[in-house]
Amino acid sequence: MTRFLMSTTAALTLAATTAIAATNVKEIDVEVDLDAIENIQAAQVWTEVGSDLETAIAERLVGQLDDSGARILIDIDEVQLANSFQQAIGVADSVLVGDVNIKEPGIANNERYTLTVQAEQLVAYFPDGTVQGDLTMGSEVYYTAMVNAFADNVVEKLK
Repeated sequence: MTRFLMSTTAALTLAATTAIAATNVKEIDVEVDLDAIENIQAAQVWTEVGSDLETAIAERLVGQLDDSGARILIDIDEVQLANSFQQAIGVADSVLVGDVNIKEPGIANNERYTLTVQAEQLVAYFPDGTVQGDLTMGSEVYYTAMVNAFADNVVEKLK
């Protein structure tokens, strides 16, 4: 009984410390070279994805924005973006891929990873009543869901 209580107390203390230690962020920068997208339709649909992702991430980090915090740098894979648009008949095979670099103060605190958000992950982001078969890559519902899913995944890594 005492061992269980001590383990539980340690776990709760660790959880509380983790919750308090959420990463502060001072900069969010999303790079998208739309000139590299040779598919004109894809370039038109994704024209604001960089600024929309920055905004979506910042909205999720209210209360964590601080001048002494980490820098979030994201480079969207333009080739993958165009290929998904070009190859997808619907939205089922489409992806949004980006290299995420989280640079925290201090040399050993940096984190780099590639984030891929696939269409199948978007169901939770669709408004009630959305008929998935009716969605196209150019639809506002699909675009918003893709941006929100990507932003949520980036922010989740900061916790």
